[in-house]
Amino acid sequence: MEFTLADQFKGFLRTSEIFAENAIFDYPLYRTLKVISEEKLPEIPEPQARVLGKRMEHFFACYVSHFTSEEILLQNQQIIQEKETLGEIDFLLKDTASEEIFHIELVFKFYIYDPDTGISEKDHLIGPNKRDNLNRKLERLQKRQFPLLFQEAAKNVLQAKGIDVQRVVQKMCFKASIFLPKKMRASALRNINPECVAGFWIKASEFTFEDYGQNTFFSPKKKFWPVLPGQNHSWYSFEEIKVQIAPLLSEKFSPLLWMKTPKGSYQRLFVVWW
Repeated sequence: MEFTLADQFKGFLRTSEIFAENAIFDYPLYRTLKVISEEKLPEIPEPQARVLGKRMEHFFACYVSHFTSEEILLQNQQIIQEKETLGEIDFLLKDTASEEIFHIELVFKFYIYDPDTGISEKDHLIGPNKRDNLNRKLERLQKRQFPLLFQEAAKNVLQAKGIDVQRVVQKMCFKASIFLPKKMRASALRNINPECVAGFWIKASEFTFEDYGQNTFFSPKKKFWPVLPGQNHSWYSFEEIKVQIAPLLSEKFSPLLWMKTPKGSYQRLFVVWW
């Protein structure tokens, strides 16, 4: 099933920033509006990319263009030195009112909270397939992505556009959907914004007819993960969804499921392969 661009855009906006305050990370936060009225929604062009992260960059650009006083000076600007790509600047924005210039690194993640992984709260937040975690992502931002702006090759790109790198303010827009163990409450999070909690996770062995057989399900493609489950109109029985997700689990991919209860409420959950 395909979902409208408006549904995808609204899913991007409604995903909360991973930290509730600036003090958690060295760089200040860039926040977007969370809700925009239907009549104010712009006509959104189809993103060319299929990869989730690139699609979210497309929706971020749409947001900036239609709902802020900022203009996009650079987007996905590769920084190349002697034929070697050093990295990419996500966005360079200029506030047309204040003339401030911002370097924005955009991150959009889905994390599982696994209390058995690592020591700190940031260690506990891992990708659904155990291939990344929050601590590593923050370290990469701090040590590679933000310092990239001050590489000589990046300075040359900015100077060619008449921009003084010393005037640039660096910010992070880090949106995340976090899935907790089934019995854990959002209030147990210490530094992570509890508004990021989007659902729960279970192991494949726990996805049983006894516990979930009365519900119906849908497993969206990854590019549609940010869409709210209520926008979906195709639902499958427990037996049908078990068959659909079996190949993903066998290939060590943890599917995201949308679940509809007999009372008509919706929940999101990951069924993890590990």
